[in-house]
Formats: sequence, structure tokens, C-alpha cells
Amino acid sequence: MKPMKNQIKYCSLFTVLLITALLTGCASTSGNAPTLKQTQLNVDWPMTRYRNAVPSGQITTAQQQAVTEAYAKYEAAFKAALQAANNNDKAPTPANVGQAANQLLSILGSLSL
Repeated sequence: MKPMKNQIKYCSLFTVLLITALLTGCASTSGNAPTLKQTQLNVDWPMTRYRNAVPSGQITTAQQQAVTEAYAKYEAAFKAALQAANNNDKAPTPANVGQAANQLLSILGSLSL
């Protein structure tokens, strides 16, 4: 069973790194930032995995605190950007929202979910 857990762990880490690369790569190579909706979707799946793992006891209190703080920063930045875009989730993701999302995804990627 342990090899399967490692495969899942590495697959999850790869997925988070890929999402992070896509978020930063799109903004830096083509000049087109992902939309707010794309950024939200990129964060939602890892957050769902995290929320499902918390009740099982897989996440320490310190890890929960780190995720809670990073998510609060991301959520505040996202809501402000969405409001500034007149609730248009097709608007480009501002740099501060992308950075907050990347920080959150980095923390989530470091967890063994």
C-alpha cells in the first residue's frame, strides 16, 4: 500500500506544480493572465482535497493554520479583484491574486494528501 500512497502523493505534487506553472507561465509568456474564473478553478480542486483530508486527521494544526492564513489572503485578494472587475469572472487575474493563489497552491502541494 505504501507505494500507492507515494504515487498519489507525487501525482498530487506534480498536479499542483503544473497548475502553478500554468498560472505563472501564462502571465509571463503570452502576456495574457488567466481569468479570475480559471484561477478560482485552479484553487478549488486542491482546496476540496484539503478540506476532505482535515477530518481524517491527516493534517496537523500547524498545517491547517498555514492553509487558513494563505486561503484568507487569496480569498480577500480574489474578492477585491472580482469586485473591481464588476463581478466579471472572465476578467484577467491581477498579479496579486495570482501570487496569493500560487502561495496557497504551494502550501497545499507540500501536504501529503
